[in-house]
Amino acid sequence: MHDRIMARRETEARRGRLGAGRFDALVKELVAAIRLAFEAGATATLFGLEGPLRAAIRADLCRIGWRWQDADGMARELLDNAFSVVRATRPSWNEGQPEWTVHAGTLIERTLCVRCHKPLPEGHHKFCGNSCAVAHGARITRLKEMDEDRVVRSAIRWI
Repeated sequence: MHDRIMARRETEARRGRLGAGRFDALVKELVAAIRLAFEAGATATLFGLEGPLRAAIRADLCRIGWRWQDADGMARELLDNAFSVVRATRPSWNEGQPEWTVHAGTLIERTLCVRCHKPLPEGHHKFCGNSCAVAHGARITRLKEMDEDRVVRSAIRWI
């Protein structure tokens, strides 16, 4: 029995695809974990465990012989299916930004420039000057135009 399971997992690793039964079982487990964490208040949104779950799934698949790219793609696919089952809807890009508070009737009081973090001059509410505003706007435009993998690589370099 154990040899059959190992052979099946080796085949899945070579193909970079999980069998349908295993895929469905993993999605079901992910759905349960996502719902439990959200309902218990451990996460603020249904997406609260997305990063740790994706990393854990990817690591587990890599440990049993999957190539990193295939493991990451499968982790993403499993989570996409789980989020679909729980009917989680992602906020828009703008809603995901720290500045998105106006709809709640609150404003962020800033004392430092968003881009360079220097003190804001009198009468400035977000940027210390035009050059920071233009540079920040250009960076945001580039981020919006990137695909997911390029955004992650860009964010890692920027940090």
